[in-house]
Amino acid sequence: METKWIKSFLVAAETENFRRAAEILHLSQPSITVHIGQLEDYLGVQLFERNHARVKLTPAGHHFLPEAKAILERMERSVQEVRNYAAHRKAQLTIVISPLLVETIIPHLIYQFSIENTDCDLILLVEESDKMDALLLSGKAQLAVGLLSSHNRAITSRAIHESPLQLVAPLDEYDDESGQIIEAEDLFRHYPFFTDHIATVSTSMNLLVKSHFPYARTISISQSYIVKRFIRDGLGISFLPKYIIRREMMEGRFNIVPFEKFELPTVKTYLHFINVTAEAEQLIQRIMNASLE
Repeated sequence: METKWIKSFLVAAETENFRRAAEILHLSQPSITVHIGQLEDYLGVQLFERNHARVKLTPAGHHFLPEAKAILERMERSVQEVRNYAAHRKAQLTIVISPLLVETIIPHLIYQFSIENTDCDLILLVEESDKMDALLLSGKAQLAVGLLSSHNRAITSRAIHESPLQLVAPLDEYDDESGQIIEAEDLFRHYPFFTDHIATVSTSMNLLVKSHFPYARTISISQSYIVKRFIRDGLGISFLPKYIIRREMMEGRFNIVPFEKFELPTVKTYLHFINVTAEAEQLIQRIMNASLE
């Protein structure tokens, strides 16, 4: 049953004249006749009694009249609701972030953005940095924040931060004034060394540690938040980027040990995107202007 059949029926029922109905609907009279005939065939009943130029509703037509009005109203309301939805549909922004960066201020910046931009639906994915190009190129994400620079020409890649590594050890029973000076050699002899949680620097760091501390015992852990938990529990030591231990440093929950045995690398953070929407551009500027340390 088509909308044009219903409209032709309602106007013809009101005017009791197919020609007049055609004028009102800006159609030809044969079109009105065809519409009414198709509707009658569809319903399997005769809706009008034809008497030369005049027509009038049959009992079945009178019975169908309120139903036809209700059908047309529902159709028009549904069309308007769909149009309103399309006009006010929220923008969607999918952001992928490296597991290491979950420990930084970046998720908080994304949360603040979501509070201030309620017309944008945010989706946050946590994936390793080497998977971000594929997510952006497939359209599954519009923005990525990771530890690797993209070499794909279709992707814009911006370096936004470098965080120095710091040697992190468990707290002891002494305070800063009464405690003894902590030596890196003693730490590597006493504690196992947690590694492999920072893919971009772990290989080089392992070689350097082994060359300077051949007696060091290593334990491979892939997630930085587990490394932090183990250090807090007094189970080992590790090198961690400053920007993922900012809260623990403020709260005095770690020992940050001066280290001069070799030059420590920095952990670089990159922002990646392809086509920047207005919403993504706002978030990009917020992240780039923020102090991550």
